[in-house]
Amino acid sequence: MEKHASSKRQRQQQREAQRRATRLRRIGVAGVAILVLVLLGASTIYRSGTSSQSDNFIEAANANVDGPPDAPIRIVEYGDFGCPSCRAWHNSGIKEQLKAEFGDQISFTFRHFPVITAQSPKAAEAAQCAAEQNAFWLYHDYLYEQAPPGALGISELKSYAAAIGLDTAVFDSCLDSDNYQDYVARDLQAAWGAGAAGTPTFFINDRRVDFFSYEAMAGTIRQILDIGS
Repeated sequence: MEKHASSKRQRQQQREAQRRATRLRRIGVAGVAILVLVLLGASTIYRSGTSSQSDNFIEAANANVDGPPDAPIRIVEYGDFGCPSCRAWHNSGIKEQLKAEFGDQISFTFRHFPVITAQSPKAAEAAQCAAEQNAFWLYHDYLYEQAPPGALGISELKSYAAAIGLDTAVFDSCLDSDNYQDYVARDLQAAWGAGAAGTPTFFINDRRVDFFSYEAMAGTIRQILDIGS
């Protein structure tokens, strides 16, 4: 009898052990399934967020192009709204001279390299807020032509938006929300990565231009287009 009872207990213990193993396997499978779902959800959210941010970057960058986006000559300026040299280049009329000579063969792109003053990054954001109202270049020109040098405080940046006729409520909300902080930071990193050493720095078809007089820039363009002077 004692031997029979012992054998019965062993069978019961084995069945209980099997039931526990089955429960653990089910819990493990459920846990893996939940983990997979969480990871898939996170991946979807990340891709969605990244795609949205990338689309915003592309849309913002397009606003900063003056001229045909498919022009054979692409001139990129890394500039700073607090930079006296950038201001001087803009007011020299070189851009207008190049456009007069080469027309639709060239395009200008302004990218932010806000390294000169503590207010420069916010001024760059303000220009992108103006871009939301299709006024990037209007705001850009106002900063270099009409705004007092170095006057780039928040209230001043907002007053310039009013001066050029923007919807100030929309502009002010955009500027206060830091909507373009990441965009400006990305341009800054791109400038360093491209080898920009100061402001302004110009690239013509990814070729850095060390001298940015009209003669030097026009000469580089003619060389690329393979035309005589």
